[in-house]
Amino acid sequence: MVHELTCREAGYDCDFMIRSESEDQLIEMVQQHAKETHDKEMSREDVQGLVKTV
Repeated sequence: MVHELTCREAGYDCDFMIRSESEDQLIEMVQQHAKETHDKEMSREDVQGLVKTV
């Protein structure tokens, strides 16, 4: 199962997109991107609410 998240679908004007078979890895990368790029802290639950399975 592949998990995917894009900033655009989350409401940001940003081309960031990530896909991973590991949900844990995806969540960690999204949290890092959100903090460094958007100055936003995201909980694991926040990220899980935005992730699609493709």
